Amino acid sequence: MSRLLSRVHVSGPTSRASLTRETGLNRSTIGDLANELTQLGLVIEGESVAVGRSGRPSHLVVPRSDNAVVAVDLGVDRIAVALVGLGGEVLERRERPHARGEHDVEHVVESLAQMVDDVLSGRDDVRCLGLGASVPGAVRERDGLVRFAPNLGWVDEPFTELLRKRLDMPVATGNDANVGALAEHVRGAAVGFNEVAYLSGSVGIGGGFLVNGQPMGGANGYAGEIGHLLVDSNGPACRCGNIGCWEMKIGENQILTQSGRLPGGGPRAVAEVVAAAQAGEKRATKVLANVAEWLGVGLRGLINVFNPEVVVLGGHLAQVWEAEQDHVNEVLDRTRLISPHGEVVIRSAALGTDSSLLGAAELAFAPLLTDPQALVASYAAVRR
Repeated sequence: MSRLLSRVHVSGPTSRASLTRETGLNRSTIGDLANELTQLGLVIEGESVAVGRSGRPSHLVVPRSDNAVVAVDLGVDRIAVALVGLGGEVLERRERPHARGEHDVEHVVESLAQMVDDVLSGRDDVRCLGLGASVPGAVRERDGLVRFAPNLGWVDEPFTELLRKRLDMPVATGNDANVGALAEHVRGAAVGFNEVAYLSGSVGIGGGFLVNGQPMGGANGYAGEIGHLLVDSNGPACRCGNIGCWEMKIGENQILTQSGRLPGGGPRAVAEVVAAAQAGEKRATKVLANVAEWLGVGLRGLINVFNPEVVVLGGHLAQVWEAEQDHVNEVLDRTRLISPHGEVVIRSAALGTDSSLLGAAELAFAPLLTDPQALVASYAAVRR
């Protein structure tokens, strides 16, 4: 049941014949599983389709989008909240901007709760199965404690537990780059790859990695803090207390301030620097070339360490890559890589700024996809 439901969740309406071929199960077993999922209210049987030119029609198994989760992307300058149905359809969406800087966790939880109540208001037609949240910081896997989120000013904050109590629903929290990697693997630029490196670019640089198709979390869930990789022993100083961290070379604010702009402008401000460079502004051109140089230096180390099939660049790093691809490739080709550069695909995130939001939805759907019967039974027990 898990395999069947996961398949239609990712790929949409799928014929029973296709499910039979892909799972290796016989036709009657697929029929029994589809019927049971139908009884659980998770799928419906769609219209028949012809299989080949002469085969019997095969019913489509269709995910029911009225089974939904709430996805939250807590960014450095905005909160995005979406109601996402089984199958990946975004049913409702809200965004609320906020000033960059430190924010009290209790106020963040209250603001988030208001937005969640808003997207669920009037949606009695939806069975909401839980919430997934993306946070720009290190998240402890076992309980969702946010160990360190410097752009929010958080250290050891029980964000997940506070939100769970406030909303009275299951809450799962993950690092923004980790869930971004998950979304790009399921629905974006990393579909079809099992060894994936995803880099999210904003004020900081986050990394999410999949090994054999599974998230690499480390002992406690803190793996992937690639932004604090040492790339330059001469500095500058980083907010983490070290010097020469990668994010101090390629971070958003470095691009803006070095090109004469004010920090904190976000993706639009970076896009303006890119446009200015393309129009011939010398200072912007020099800054982009410098960022491309250091992006290539860091990628070289990342490729040697993780040996990914694909590197997906999100946030402003996608903008840099698209503008300076030749320069980055030239840096990668200067010295020998353990895994030849030609064997690694580098591409921009296909989901754009929604990678982490949609990844948070996948985080919330995971219990349902793992054990459909248990999750539906648990939901029914709570509702009683």
